[in-house]
Amino acid sequence: MAPAATALYPPPAHAALIVRSLPTVTAEERKKILEDVEYNVFAFPAALLTCDFLSDSGTSALVDLSMAALMRGDESYGRNWGYYCILEAFRDVFERGSRREYAMDRILTGKADAEFYLSKLLTPHQDGFVNGGRHQLERPNFFILPQGRCAETLLFSTLSAMIGKSTTIVSNGFFDTTGANALVAGFRLQVFTQPGLTDPFPNELVGKKNPFKGNLDLVATEAFLDANPSEVSMILLSVTNNWAASQPVSMANVRGAAALAQRRAIPLFLDACRFAENAYFIQQYEDGYGNKTIEEIVQEMFSFADGFTISLKKDGLANMGGVLSFRDQGMFAQKYEGIGMAMKERQIISYGNDSYGGMSGRDLMAASAGLYQVTNQEYLHRRITQIQSFGQKLQANGISILSPPGGAIFLDMDHFFFGCNRKHEDFAAVGFTLELIKDFGIRAAEAGPFGWAADLKSPEERTTIPNLVRFAVPRLVYSDEHIDYTVAAIKEMYDRRHTIPNAEITRGKHMKLRHFSAGLKPVAIDQAVTGTYLAEATRQLGYLSTALGQDATGEKHLIDALALVIGDWGQNLVPKQLEPPTWTSGVSNDGSPIEYSVSIDQVTGEAELRFLTEAQPDENTWKSLRDAALCVNESIAANYPNSVSLRNFEMIRDIFMPAHLSSELAENIKMAAWYSCAYSSKKGPQWKIYLDPCVAGDALLATCEAFRLLGLEKGWKLIESILETADRIVYFSLDLSSNVEEARVKVYVAHGGGDATSKIVAAKVAQKHASICPDADAFEIQRFFAAMAGSDFGMPDSPRGKKSLISCFAFSSKAGLERPVGTVHFPVDGYVQDDAEVKRRVEAYLVAAGSSSKVRERYTKTISAVQRRRLSDGPGIHAWVSLKQRAGGKRDNTFYLCPEMLGVGSPQK
Repeated sequence: MAPAATALYPPPAHAALIVRSLPTVTAEERKKILEDVEYNVFAFPAALLTCDFLSDSGTSALVDLSMAALMRGDESYGRNWGYYCILEAFRDVFERGSRREYAMDRILTGKADAEFYLSKLLTPHQDGFVNGGRHQLERPNFFILPQGRCAETLLFSTLSAMIGKSTTIVSNGFFDTTGANALVAGFRLQVFTQPGLTDPFPNELVGKKNPFKGNLDLVATEAFLDANPSEVSMILLSVTNNWAASQPVSMANVRGAAALAQRRAIPLFLDACRFAENAYFIQQYEDGYGNKTIEEIVQEMFSFADGFTISLKKDGLANMGGVLSFRDQGMFAQKYEGIGMAMKERQIISYGNDSYGGMSGRDLMAASAGLYQVTNQEYLHRRITQIQSFGQKLQANGISILSPPGGAIFLDMDHFFFGCNRKHEDFAAVGFTLELIKDFGIRAAEAGPFGWAADLKSPEERTTIPNLVRFAVPRLVYSDEHIDYTVAAIKEMYDRRHTIPNAEITRGKHMKLRHFSAGLKPVAIDQAVTGTYLAEATRQLGYLSTALGQDATGEKHLIDALALVIGDWGQNLVPKQLEPPTWTSGVSNDGSPIEYSVSIDQVTGEAELRFLTEAQPDENTWKSLRDAALCVNESIAANYPNSVSLRNFEMIRDIFMPAHLSSELAENIKMAAWYSCAYSSKKGPQWKIYLDPCVAGDALLATCEAFRLLGLEKGWKLIESILETADRIVYFSLDLSSNVEEARVKVYVAHGGGDATSKIVAAKVAQKHASICPDADAFEIQRFFAAMAGSDFGMPDSPRGKKSLISCFAFSSKAGLERPVGTVHFPVDGYVQDDAEVKRRVEAYLVAAGSSSKVRERYTKTISAVQRRRLSDGPGIHAWVSLKQRAGGKRDNTFYLCPEMLGVGSPQK
């Protein structure tokens, strides 16, 4: 049903003939104005904004036909001709479907004579949503109001007075004014939105499929009706569901809600503010509707309703107007006999004569024309695809939205601030909207804990409130230039999200609809670590665990394991800065005694989270390091008696932890042992110890002897066969596993004299792996090295660092000594200007390697979990990136991450 397209791009659907210039306003000027308006985004002057996404209500650009109709406005007090136009427009759009009569055309062209009034406009109409002639006088069912919330007020206040007691309204979602009006009228509210609103949705399916996340949960609704008979006075369906991020409602759900309401004799009303957009979603994505017109779908949708309210400021393409209507002699009218006349009395008293209901004649004409325009196929296609494109551009820049996009864009602020340690009560999303106005002149609306007053609700209610920021795109106003500017601004905000202030309510905390009028102030954020080593590591491990989809059990196991290893020193406060003489650990880039690593399968996205740490003795001496390490060994063995064994370690202990070292060696050796723990749901915590072969003076001989003592002579011969003069043994590790068959021994070899960007060295390393590792692919290794080295690959002299490539070769009895598993490690921190460059290289490599979007998303979220600064501030978060090749062509990438507890990391290791 989309318009015809060229091979390159679909043709434009409209042309802009009037242009409004925008003023130049500085960030400092906007900051001062924010102070003056108490940091309330609703109070900021619109004229000083570049892009205004606060609301799509009444902000549409009028099409030329609406403008022409506006000029034909009749301001007569009683029965102006706009009254008849809007009656006929509603009959055409909501009742007649494809059999529209377009009576207003005669009025627009000045050809509506007495005969036309007698034969057409004054003809009695009944049994629909718009009575006419004497029927509208005898039993009125169509009420013109200034806007949608006035229609809600009229509906709820009149209904409440007629019922005379407090009852419940059930809905798929109450928008803020809808809920407020119902509450003020004395109703209780019960929301049953279909589960899964915030569930991920595949980016590649946007524009192709839609799960209709705005649906009413019919099962939960029926269960509530069973438990509360006679307590529900109305079921209200919002189409689209503006509470649930403007997500659409399927026709099947409307039909199901109508059947349920009919069985229980409960009127079904629609909040129809965005009825045309909802119809377009049904046409595009619901089975059986692809060949139906928008007119036919709207007619069917409203055939199930007993009544509806609508703001003509949305899907009326008008700047003002609202309507309340209910079916003549339908369930609602029969159940509440005389309610139409009661509504008319309230309408006239509060808003004006029923001919205009508080609207000007000009607005009536513009709204009548707008109803025809908003149901135009080409218009709806452009409207929805512009929003979808907006969302896809954000996602392409790593910004998470509630997906698929509905009738507006909603940023997922939990994802936006992931890793930033923000709580919902911090109102960080409000801080985001304030910064967006100040720095870029872009206004959006927080639609989360502040707007929905989560701090004033019960803990159970808080869990139902999503943390979102809404970008409501005005209809027909903004071009791709505006959208691209907004995307760039949001991306800049995301890059510096750690510094975005929180917000605090200074006035009006308990006001209804407080977001319109409350006073606020920004609260600055300090990113410095203020707690202990253990507290900060626990926080980061928690975020990493969440990033990888780990359950609470895995997270707890890793945190408990870390607390065991680091012991008392973990309770020390992280220093603000290190004094030059201070000894620092070699575990991580910045001297922090903790490093994290995340291994991700390139295809499935299956991931493993690990930490690396070492004992921290009071004195930085070899003996102190050794004694502390031996104590850690005993603690691990004692606390994990069923899965940990020190048998293999004890066999080689004297090589790597001798009782005494020469003074020269003791002066230069900086580690005794490092400890790694990974968690697997199948195997539980898995421990590993890393040892320094240099402690024996000759690393090569020490490693050879260790292999001999462990009965791995054949494995050592393979390693020996590929070693060259420039190669060095840098680490030796053991799995501390009680399963002797699966326990691995690993040896780490540094290659090539220091330059990881050398093509010659890269080719040699790849060939070495291919020669002794049966599952190694030399081409894939070289492609990986080239991707990680970036533009420096093959340069004669790398300008950025001199750190070596490292190979790891793992042996186990189960795999066979002739089948080592090889892993190559690239020291990315030494060959980039900043971590942003690492991220670009990794993402490009993952795409080239055919990794799924799940893999790339997990990697990105992993970085966010430990990041507390811009990636462009420098290198240090990424230390190493590795590639492991396993049997069957399986490949894993592991990312070694610095916690940066002691500042932006500077390569040390």
